[in-house]
Amino acid sequence: MRDAARPVWATRPVWASGLAAALVVGCAVAWLQYADRAAGLRSTWPAVHINHDRVGPQIEAITTWGTWAGAAYVAAVCLVAGKGGPWWVRLRGAAVAATVTAALYATYGSWLMKENEFGKVDVAEKALRWAVACVGPSAGVITAAAVAVAVGRGGARISFRGRVALTAGAVTGALFLGAVHTFQTIEEAHDDLDKVYWIALTTGAPLAALLTGFLVHRMVARALRPVEAIRRELADISGQSLDRRVPVPPTADVIADLARTTNATLDRLETASARQREFTADAAHELRSPLAALRVQLESALRHPESVDNWREVVTEAAADVVRLQHLADDLLLLASHGSVPPVREPVDLSALAEDLVREHQHLPEAAALSLRCDAPVPAVLPGNPGHLDRLLRNLLANACRHAASEVTVTVRTSPAHLTLTVRDDGPGIPPADRARVFARFTRLDESRTRAAGGAGLGLPIARDLATAHAGTLTIEDTELGGALLVARFPAGGQSARRSL
Repeated sequence: MRDAARPVWATRPVWASGLAAALVVGCAVAWLQYADRAAGLRSTWPAVHINHDRVGPQIEAITTWGTWAGAAYVAAVCLVAGKGGPWWVRLRGAAVAATVTAALYATYGSWLMKENEFGKVDVAEKALRWAVACVGPSAGVITAAAVAVAVGRGGARISFRGRVALTAGAVTGALFLGAVHTFQTIEEAHDDLDKVYWIALTTGAPLAALLTGFLVHRMVARALRPVEAIRRELADISGQSLDRRVPVPPTADVIADLARTTNATLDRLETASARQREFTADAAHELRSPLAALRVQLESALRHPESVDNWREVVTEAAADVVRLQHLADDLLLLASHGSVPPVREPVDLSALAEDLVREHQHLPEAAALSLRCDAPVPAVLPGNPGHLDRLLRNLLANACRHAASEVTVTVRTSPAHLTLTVRDDGPGIPPADRARVFARFTRLDESRTRAAGGAGLGLPIARDLATAHAGTLTIEDTELGGALLVARFPAGGQSARRSL
């Protein structure tokens, strides 16, 4: 998992402080060059050539108050460049920039003072060469890297990567400085350097490696404590405790992103689990009613056959309940397989499909007293799943026939942008306040939908899901002719379905 992009306000202090640190070195070298030129021509006499201190006062000023002035300047630049971020993060970055700049600048000044003791005549030239080749670029890069670690991505604490980098860098730098100081001390005492070399090679290097590894290991273990807390919390979360969340560390790094992503996943899982429980309860309730009615009807007929006047009527009613159960089982199976069926995309003519289904519904019992009409003058081809589009229109027709008073009209229209399928009936209609509610599963309107009428409250939700699967929409709109008007719109131009049910 990669870190998210650093915000703009957090990137500005990094490059600004690096440029400022390099600029401080450049200003110091420029001052030395100016002072060297102002000191006049160099003397050809050896005594004057050696003892003439051309830039000594300037080097002393650079090493003393110049160090603090340069550090303050770099800190101010870093602080101003971070405008827009949290003040404590800006302050932390400025403090790190000042500390690193002061350390580098003081070291550079000490070297200049030592060089000036033995080579006063050309120390300005040496300073220029080293500043251009090494000191200036290294000061800029090291300062920028330190500020990048300190600022991180704007979190209240330094990130995991930053803490590891700081630990490894600090330990390595301290050991290196200690080794340099030791060799310098031995060289000044004219001790046996060859012996010291072999001691450092056989003992010092392994000990330095072990110390660095140990300290980095401790820091990594400490930095990974939030991961262990996340693991423990996840291990305790079960299907009955999906409301629990993992702790989010107060950092802005990959570990905090992992915790937030985990919590977002748990949110979705909890929502899906709640929907599944609700759907299971509703499905069980819907299945219980027709099964109970069918059982009572058949058991009553079997126990008291002498009270049954017409066995054909009993079987007919039982068959009607079985048909209702079959339709409900089909709906539940379709909802359960949502998203798991491989996509089927074929050219489907909505106009031809509408004409066939209207002709078929004219012979069904629920449409015997109705006038069904189809107005689809031109072909309307839509890439999609033929079975699902057939189911969509069947559900809309069944809903319209259930509530129509005398007439149902199916219309198919084409335009450059959309293919529009409308189904209108002349029934009581759907009030505007209930138009969003009817697309919820197992929802029935009190006046128009009852179990006796045969609706389970799944037809319109399934139809909307099928329309959405084909990159379309299904809405209920106003009509001046009265009744209910359901409108399905699909994108034209050969756009295929986004997913399959």
